[in-house]
Amino acid sequence: MRKIGWLIGVAVVSSVAAFSAAAQSWPARPVHLLVGFGAGGPTDIIARVLATGMGASLGQQVLVENKPGAASNLAADLVANAKPDGYTLMLSSIGPLTVNDVLFSNLPFNPATAFTVITLTAETPSVLGLAPEVQAKSLKEFADYAKTKSASPLHYASPGVGLPPHFAAEMVRTKLGFASVHVPYRSGAQVIEALMKSEVQWGFEAPATMTAPHKAGKLRAVATSGRERWMGMEDVPTFAELGYPDLVILGWFALIGPAGMPQDIVQRLNAEATKALATDEAKQRLANLGFGISPRMTAAETAAFVASERTRWLAVAKENNIKVE
Repeated sequence: MRKIGWLIGVAVVSSVAAFSAAAQSWPARPVHLLVGFGAGGPTDIIARVLATGMGASLGQQVLVENKPGAASNLAADLVANAKPDGYTLMLSSIGPLTVNDVLFSNLPFNPATAFTVITLTAETPSVLGLAPEVQAKSLKEFADYAKTKSASPLHYASPGVGLPPHFAAEMVRTKLGFASVHVPYRSGAQVIEALMKSEVQWGFEAPATMTAPHKAGKLRAVATSGRERWMGMEDVPTFAELGYPDLVILGWFALIGPAGMPQDIVQRLNAEATKALATDEAKQRLANLGFGISPRMTAAETAAFVASERTRWLAVAKENNIKVE
């Protein structure tokens, strides 16, 4: 028994030493950064900003590879099954890390265990906008008005089932205590158009598409789910300011890899990603898309945050029976 225990100990030490040696020489070749959506979209652009900065610092190319399909589940599955050596990564939106196993049937990976979470990168709030036909000028006036429509509930728009604006709307509706009917659209632009035409009475969308029509008076933004007021929409208060600190609701993107990555590689990736996003150029490019840089977190802090978000979003999905298929 002692000999077996000794052999196991030697094997473990050897394995750790091998990982450590590999980490010291990493990266010895290009790193592949998968994106679960097509080229030109927000996730792709954030990934390319990240890749440019990290590649220059690492001394190896960081190659962005678009693998669209099944709300980015295809790319996530490729990463989940990749060798955990730091050469296959993904810029993931919320879904694959939190609720996709509830939204989709037969998901081939477990969001809670399939990945190494490295760091958050960018985030954006959702903005509550009202159609011109709704006369409310504040969140309270809107909630009071919505409660009077219980016999014929208001309709609200989001850019798609299971996306952050959809979840934000359900969280706010539940918190404020009124019924409403979800009308999903295919894009944020369609949400804005539906609001301006009063096809729906209210909706949630990112500030990047909500700001201009709000400023032009074509719809009325009354609250944002961000940590603070959004630049360009300084007249729109946050839910936290209005007395709802638990309604800080963000769409975020995380750099992830397969489960079991060596911690020294994870720590270096965390530091390099943070550095790549700290430049004025990176901040401006993301701001132009309507994104802010996420707060600095260690890998452990990021993993804890993602786990808490998973618990939070799963509860909303189950409570409201939200499913994509």
